[in-house]
Amino acid sequence: MTRRVLIAVALVASAAAFAQAPVTESDLLSARDAYTRNNVKALESARARFAGHLLEPYPSYWVLAIQLEKAEPAEVHAFLARWPESPLSETLRRDWLKVLGNAKAWETFRGAYAKYQGDDPDVACYAFQERMSRNDPELPGEVRALFVSGKEVPTSCDPVFATIAGTKAIGERETWERLRKLLVAGALKDVRRTNGLLPAKISINEKALERAHAQPARFLMAEKIPAVSRAGTELTLFAFARLARSKPDEAAERLAALAPKLGADDARFAWGQVAWWGAMSHNPRALDWYELAGETPLTDAQLMWKARAGLRAADWNAVFAAIRAMSPEEAREPNWRYWRARAVRAKGSAEGADALLRTLAAENNFYGLLAAEDLGISRVPDWNGWRPQPADLDRVRAMPGIQRALALYRIDMPNEAFREWFWGVRGLDDRDLLSAAELARQANLPDRAINTAERTLAVHDFAQRYPVPHREAMTAAAKQFDLDEAWVYGIIRQESRFMAEAKSRVGATGLMQLMPATARWVAKQIPVSGYQSTMLTRPEVNVQMGSFYYRKVLDDLGDPVLAAAAYNAGPGRARRWRDAQPLEGAIYAETIPFNETRDYVKKVVANAWFYTHRLTGKPASMKGLLGNVPRASGEAVAASLP
Repeated sequence: MTRRVLIAVALVASAAAFAQAPVTESDLLSARDAYTRNNVKALESARARFAGHLLEPYPSYWVLAIQLEKAEPAEVHAFLARWPESPLSETLRRDWLKVLGNAKAWETFRGAYAKYQGDDPDVACYAFQERMSRNDPELPGEVRALFVSGKEVPTSCDPVFATIAGTKAIGERETWERLRKLLVAGALKDVRRTNGLLPAKISINEKALERAHAQPARFLMAEKIPAVSRAGTELTLFAFARLARSKPDEAAERLAALAPKLGADDARFAWGQVAWWGAMSHNPRALDWYELAGETPLTDAQLMWKARAGLRAADWNAVFAAIRAMSPEEAREPNWRYWRARAVRAKGSAEGADALLRTLAAENNFYGLLAAEDLGISRVPDWNGWRPQPADLDRVRAMPGIQRALALYRIDMPNEAFREWFWGVRGLDDRDLLSAAELARQANLPDRAINTAERTLAVHDFAQRYPVPHREAMTAAAKQFDLDEAWVYGIIRQESRFMAEAKSRVGATGLMQLMPATARWVAKQIPVSGYQSTMLTRPEVNVQMGSFYYRKVLDDLGDPVLAAAAYNAGPGRARRWRDAQPLEGAIYAETIPFNETRDYVKKVVANAWFYTHRLTGKPASMKGLLGNVPRASGEAVAASLP
């Protein structure tokens, strides 16, 4: 046998051995590393090795994604056809549409866009460009609607705006309308781009814009009122809004002096801005400023804070008027349905209030529980809800998306796993959702189990929604620090969904999401012998330390609702959000200025309601849990807390 033949035989044998070598899921981590290093050769090898494997879509996707601008349409189509139900397909289609749009390959773009189901702003703007290329007669009207909405858009919309600008669809009036809304939102990048559509002689001066943004009080002192141009007027109104963000009283004082020199409409607009920011800072004059805004159109955001200002002032007429003026979409939110019912009752119509509450009382959220209690309905969670049988678990376990998600969680690729799971449970009926939740529980993924069980509409398993893991450690910590165990469970469910190794972007770790500095302080106080930060992922250690800290916050603030707010946003802020008079706990929660903390407190209280019943078998009262938040007394935040 010749040397050449021997080499050929050896190569064939080597290739056969390589093909037969079992690929492991952890090999995908190496492939992902190759993707981050733009190593196409290594990815090509990984794609070949993963052929036929459950996780084959990933190296195949990475090979395409890394060189998408050079990819042939046939390659992309082949991937999309092979894995139509994978979230990677939607990601690939989205990114490919951006490549095609940037290259103005409109014919190919048109076919790919027809199957796109996402809502990426860049893709939407490229779709406008494609339609503009074929003179779609309906395009100008749609572009105008987007333009005057004042929404921020990516630069891919600029060519469309520039082409339509100056036509009957978009002129100077529409441009100023957009600029005003962008200025209110503080979207200065979009302000500058939109400003470029105006003739230079009437546009906003860039340096003046910077002054109004950085030093609004000084700008207002120097600005001539009335402004000699539309640009000057818009900058003046912007400066009032900027000043009101931090100093609403000063903004109101200046506006009161200058309002006669402004046009009536512009003065009312400015009062609407001052009122909005004043309400968010719980200024007691906010409702008066809303009155000065008169009939100026208010956004949903302004109306929401008008309603909240009315709640704090016990002005139910203002609450009712604000909710009635909201868009139908916003007014349908559970909080506004509840507060509207309360306002209707306060105005003397118990029957009308009850009718509104009845539709809400069946919902398993904060306001649904409050509504049921207001109606005297006894809510008893069923802790023995529908449970999947082995056949149910087998059916859901066989779903490719669920299989890929569980495999990705096993090899510590949580971002990819989350997308697969989210994609995989879309459209499942209640029983399949609960089967998926049980599979997640068995895989030690309590966050996926809880979130999936929460998606059911009619068939529920509250035991899956409100699990009680680490019970021994929880009971011991609650007893040690004299805490209501239901509240501690409620906090943990919201903080980490019982993921013992959870770590936030800012470094908060473990079940009770302790920050590093807080944990070091707590470890000295208890003390924790030989404390190291790695100990925070041990449930018994984390629960003990978190419970100690929660006890200190509760002692310092004297109220569980305040303590919940403080656990999320800090004791100082929780104190500042109180009122000069005691506040109903639900009103305090509704009027927290931070969206995240407002949602957090409501969910912690609702969690405590469910856990009280599960742990004790006794019904809880939402109003009892919420109580009344004590009035502000001017004391400083305790220096003992970190």
